[in-house]
Amino acid sequence: MFHSKQLVAHRGYQAKYPENTVLSLNKAIGAGARFIELDVQFSLDQLPIIYHDTNLRRVSGADVEIAKTSRAQLLSYAAYEPARHGKHFIEEPISPLESLVQILQNHPKVTAFVELKDESIAHCGREIITESVSSILAPVMNQVVIMSFDYQLAVASREAEWPLVGVVLRNWSDLDHPLVIRARPDYIYVDHKLVPAGFNRDSAQQLKNCKLVTYEVGNKELGRELLDRGVDMLETFDIAQLLT
Repeated sequence: MFHSKQLVAHRGYQAKYPENTVLSLNKAIGAGARFIELDVQFSLDQLPIIYHDTNLRRVSGADVEIAKTSRAQLLSYAAYEPARHGKHFIEEPISPLESLVQILQNHPKVTAFVELKDESIAHCGREIITESVSSILAPVMNQVVIMSFDYQLAVASREAEWPLVGVVLRNWSDLDHPLVIRARPDYIYVDHKLVPAGFNRDSAQQLKNCKLVTYEVGNKELGRELLDRGVDMLETFDIAQLLT
């Protein structure tokens, strides 16, 4: 059995509910998650929504580009994943990032990993993104890890004195990347397939003062293997299955 401190609900309770929705995040917490992960994209008017893709097609059933659409318009669409769920969750809306504040205030022991996407950086620039997200999430800042594949954004968040910062490695060798070192991450995330077979936790200098989080872990056997090899935490779409 895994401890809740070892597991991260990837996009909420994605296995049973539409990803990156208030419903999915709350259901993950209800299932026992102490850590949740969600993605953020930015609208035409440079405002953040909780969403993974750059187009609404897969999750909302509409061929709409997020970066070319106002946030007010985006929030009028459902986030129901029709290919997986049909119309069962048709009433579940796309949510603004502000929704996360209420979730975390209702659950003060929960930590959220908030991933800022490369596409949004290209659309808005790092400064606008970091200022917007920091301003919105300031009331719950000690419960939020700002994370990204973009190492410069992680550095910017650290230099702006955001309390918790994470980087997602593009390659395992990037543990020694100058920007990763400069970011001094509290969490380092990596695809579990990129962790070397002979991984030795003690020999990785950059991991001495942070948690190593691997994704995507869908079964208990893989999860136990990774923890035995020195991984600290596991991201999973099926939080309840790993907690049971």
